Amino acid sequence: MKKLIYLLLVFSLSSQIVAKEKVSIATFLIPRYVQSETNGEFITLVKKLAEIAGYEISLTVLPPKRAIQKFTDGEFDGYFPGVDSISPKNIYKTSDFYIKEDFIFQMKGSDYKKIAMPKVCLTGGYPYAKEVLENKKWEILYGKSDENCLELLKINRVQLFIGEEFTIMAALKSLKLSDKVFYDRFTPVSTQGVYFAFSETKRGKIISQKFDKALKKMVMDGSFDSLFPEKKR
Repeated sequence: MKKLIYLLLVFSLSSQIVAKEKVSIATFLIPRYVQSETNGEFITLVKKLAEIAGYEISLTVLPPKRAIQKFTDGEFDGYFPGVDSISPKNIYKTSDFYIKEDFIFQMKGSDYKKIAMPKVCLTGGYPYAKEVLENKKWEILYGKSDENCLELLKINRVQLFIGEEFTIMAALKSLKLSDKVFYDRFTPVSTQGVYFAFSETKRGKIISQKFDKALKKMVMDGSFDSLFPEKKR
């Protein structure tokens, strides 16, 4: 009898493990934050949130527009990083887990404000705020990468470059331009809240709520800040 009860308990536990609900999430490459489907600070965060929320997570890295399109078509339960400038309107979203600040980078000794219509380089596929995209005071050119934009800035093909602080700092270091480029770290040109987006369905609402609860738990116990030591939420 005891043996039978033991076997039933083992079977019950095994069934619970097998039955763990799977959540599919799309994302896209971002220097430092999403390096691959297994590496990056945002990847570490989403895996931890899924663990706390009790989900098995499946991550797929795609180009930004394709990731959002496939999410919109119902191929994924959610996607990240979500920002209002590129997100579909009909979504459930968590609280912001990051504040994305974009800054203006220039070559030292230059001042784009003295030019009638300066050229600004933006990184293709990167989610910029409306105040950047719709600014009539500059002409927009797109680069293939942060490094590409910095190279254009170096040879004066563009007079300013707009991007996120920590990813640009990494690009400057790789190109050995850290001592030649400057920015005002206290005056971002735009700020956007970053969140996890889920489908506007009953299932999406439940997943969103559980992820949000897990996020708040991490913030409260201090484990969230350990993921982003250089930048607090």
